[in-house]
Amino acid sequence: MNKISINNFSEIEIKILNKLNEYGKAYIVGGAVRDILLGVKPKDVDFATNLPYETLKTLFNEYNPKETGKPFGVIRIRVNDTDYEIAKFREDNYENKDGLKIIPEEKKVSFIDDIKNDLARRDFTINAMAYNQTEGIVDLYNGQKDIENKMINFVGNAEERIIEDPLRVLRAFRFMSRLNFSLSENTIEAIKKQKSLLNDIPKERITMEFSKLLLGENIKNTLTLMKDTGVLEIIIPEFKATYNFDQCNPHHNLDLFNHIISVVSKVPADLELRYTALLHDIAKPVVQTFDDKGIAHYKTHEIVGADMARDILTRLKLPVKLIDTVAEIIKKHMILYKDITDKKFNKLLSEMGYDNLLRLIEHSIADNESKNDEVVSTENDFYERLQRAVEKQMQVTINDLVINGKDLIELGFTGKEIGQIKKELLDKYLSEEIQNEKEEMLNYVKEKYNK
Repeated sequence: MNKISINNFSEIEIKILNKLNEYGKAYIVGGAVRDILLGVKPKDVDFATNLPYETLKTLFNEYNPKETGKPFGVIRIRVNDTDYEIAKFREDNYENKDGLKIIPEEKKVSFIDDIKNDLARRDFTINAMAYNQTEGIVDLYNGQKDIENKMINFVGNAEERIIEDPLRVLRAFRFMSRLNFSLSENTIEAIKKQKSLLNDIPKERITMEFSKLLLGENIKNTLTLMKDTGVLEIIIPEFKATYNFDQCNPHHNLDLFNHIISVVSKVPADLELRYTALLHDIAKPVVQTFDDKGIAHYKTHEIVGADMARDILTRLKLPVKLIDTVAEIIKKHMILYKDITDKKFNKLLSEMGYDNLLRLIEHSIADNESKNDEVVSTENDFYERLQRAVEKQMQVTINDLVINGKDLIELGFTGKEIGQIKKELLDKYLSEEIQNEKEEMLNYVKEKYNK
């Protein structure tokens, strides 16, 4: 494990810390301390202090501080295009005046003068450390030991931390996936007991954490544990049908769930690709049929699956563009298993564009590698073919043709004829029978239609 010193921080970060300690007491807290101990450059450096909100505004007036959380004693300053958050030490209160639990968004805070109680309110031990030059690392909950052991533990009582904010369940899995850590037995048991509280969390918050954990290196083990704890089907109920689902097909030696998570782990850490891999076979339990030899078949699973994926991702409130991309790749994910002619490949590039055809290739390779060893790899020369198609400018759509509607009207065409002829011209271009040049295309139309 790496050590931490003031040299790990930039000149401006040291300046902020020194100014805070000149007028009060302050620390660099949370994720920045964790990341440095992990040997990673922190994305954000946050500060905690005993100085009141109004004093903070005055001290950092030159940076035009933003009041991002007055009720929580938080200001944000921007220096050299970097944002820094400075917060007063505080305790969180998740109960109302009648002693009833409230949702995390409505929690109240009490301001305090000691870092100890501020660290006690944090989620995991690896995030509950603080640092300043005088005291070094303040580590009350063995966060350094958990980093060394690559272990996720809640601060204090695990179930209480989840009850305070159930989204911490997904945050635990996110750190497991992104940091390549494990969850302690105590953490796993608390998640099993309190996982149903996730049903009360807004979909947007669920999706934000789920998308982050999907991009982690340790995603295969993470999804397996999410299944084992019963969390995965809370987020995507359709997944339960994939558990222990025997595919009954000689091409597959894995059950459906384990095939899916293998594909997810093999595709690059691209959000569209990870969601595609996650949902590409989601329809198999719905469409399964058997032949007279007892072998299962899954005709139309890519079509039904694309529709199911669209419904699932819409329910998760993901962006429309991402949903469209995932649905399109799932719908086409069986195409590259066939013998693809250059014309068909060019047409795919025209329909999908470079980025999504590349995603389709990467998905197909990962999908194939997650089947039986004797299945021949689909990689072949797809990357080279994609490059050749781009060089030949096959990433052309009907709107990129040099001939437009006005040209065809001048030749005497009307109505639907115009669209049909443009479609035909695109097809001829993608077949490499004619060039996308105006004179050549006009001559083709004149000769064929006697114009």
